[in-house]
Parts: sequence; structure tokens; C-alpha cells
Amino acid sequence: MKSQHLVCTDIRRIELREFELPRVPDHGILAQNDYTAVSVGTEIYTYAHGGEPSRPSAFPRTTGYCNTGVVLEIGKDVKGIKPGDRIAGQGNHAHHAVLTQNFFKVPAGVSPKSAAFMVMCAIALHGHRVGRPELGEAVAITGMGIVGQLAATFARLAGALPVIAIDINAFRLDKAHTRGADVCLNPQAVADVAQAVREHCTADGADLVIEATGIPAVYPTALALPRLGGRLVALGSPRGKVEVSFLPDVHQREVTILGAHQPKTPDNAHLYYPWNKSRDRDLVLRLMAAGKLPIEDLITHVAKPVDCQTTYDLLADAPQKALGVVFEWHSPRP
Repeated sequence: MKSQHLVCTDIRRIELREFELPRVPDHGILAQNDYTAVSVGTEIYTYAHGGEPSRPSAFPRTTGYCNTGVVLEIGKDVKGIKPGDRIAGQGNHAHHAVLTQNFFKVPAGVSPKSAAFMVMCAIALHGHRVGRPELGEAVAITGMGIVGQLAATFARLAGALPVIAIDINAFRLDKAHTRGADVCLNPQAVADVAQAVREHCTADGADLVIEATGIPAVYPTALALPRLGGRLVALGSPRGKVEVSFLPDVHQREVTILGAHQPKTPDNAHLYYPWNKSRDRDLVLRLMAAGKLPIEDLITHVAKPVDCQTTYDLLADAPQKALGVVFEWHSPRP
């Protein structure tokens, strides 16, 4: 069976190509995608640079890891899912996807556009698990892109107070405010962002800081925001060297720095850590269905696959003009 998918053919080159779908294995499914969501961080970085740092470029290369669609066929060993069900998974940008793991049935009441962001939500949720904000803690998030917006939502659901959104983009701060952030700060509009954060905290800074930009140059600012003994979670993937004054900013203030890389979420639950990939993603979908994890208000662009080059160039050159971006693979379903 022939289908179409997006393929990176060189650095900053992408096109829509035809490909032959593989056979559906006994433990897999075939889905016809409605939407695939773009990871504006990892995906666009590898598009613009040819791959991750210190790794050789490889072309042609498929891209994307967030899909939702309707099941057409299931393998004989698949349980709990049947043809006609909607699933969300980790499929590439393509008209069809054969998936063998990390696909989940979407509950009633969750829109296809929302379901496409299941994995992006899981990324933010993993940062939440690592940071472990408690009821009443002050949480500051640097970077109000998709992951930062979702991190702020999870912090609110956990009872953080205040939730402080930090970004230099006015549109993203306005969006964070409408989604319930208690404080919105633009570092370009205040003389001292660390002092501005302290003014809203019970202690001498935020209990937890979640760095969601992935920009190495932001880290000196982010490390100035936690309280004495506070925590900083590296949620956005920082590509490049981070230069900080370690003695005063980390050592003397006893700030704990925590890495949060979503693929490290365990595949299997454990007695002392039950939050494996399946449980987290199931929770994401249930929160969407309950109306507690809104997504569609974050979507700024719905693109056609044939316009992939223009869309990726926009995200590489002017990411501040977009927030959530999805490719629509055919006419929307009800």
C-alpha cells in the first residue's frame, strides 16, 4: 500500500514523498492520520542542523513523532483497540502510520487536534514528575512555547502558587495569562527578572524553576530564580555549552539541577515509581477528556503537508510567530 510522508533530504530541505507502507505486524496497528503535531524544539533543531550535536547527519530522514488518526487494521495480538477507534501515538509526519508501541486509544470528547499533542504533553509531564512541585510551592517557567505552556498547566493542577510565566514574547505571555498563570514577566520589560520573581514568592525565589526554552544562554538567568535550596529542572533540551558562575549561583545557594529527558520515562512501572510511559500518556488523554488540559487554544498554525518547506522555514527562522503547529493530512473528521 502506498502512502505519503515528510522526508528531510538535506539540511533545511524537506519534501512530501511517496513510500510503501510496511506490513502490519501481529502486535501493531495501521492508522490513517488526521493530524501530526510539530515539535518546534527537537524537530526544528534537527531540520536546521541536520541532526543532534555530535552526531553525523543522515539523509533522507523521516521526521515527527506526534500523530493521531483512525485505526484501519490491527495485528492479531493487539487487544483493546479495533478498526474505527481513534489513537494517538508517536508516528512520523505521514498520511498513514504503522505503529507497534506507544499508541493509545483516545477517549470520547478529545478532539483530533488535541490528541495529536499527547506526546508533547507527556514531555511536559515528565518534567513535572522530575521537579515534583508541591501544593503551595512557587513555580517559575522560563519559555512559554508549547512545552512551557503545558508545564505551567501541570503546575497549576498540582496546586503551585504562584505559577510564574517568563518569556520575551508578548503573545506567549498573553496566552499563559489566559490559561491561568498567576504572574507573567517579560525579562526585557523589567530591570531585574530575579528580583521581580522574588516579589511574588514567600521565600527568596521560586521553589521550582522549569527551564523550557532549551536555549543555553537562558540558564544564567534561570539559575538566578530559585530560592536558597530550590530546584531547577532542565526540561527544554539545551544544545550547546551552558556557562554559569557555579560557585555563587549553584554551590553556595545549594540549588539542585535536575535533567528531564522524556525518553528516560520508564517503559515498565515499578512499585516505587508507577509513572511509566503508558500511565503518563493515559493520564494526559484523561485530563484532556475531563477538560483540565486544554490544547486547541495553543494551536496557531494548521498546515498542509505540501507546504512543509514553507512551514519548517517559518519555524526555523521566526519561531516567535508560532506556538502549536499541526499538519492536516485530509479533511477533518467529526
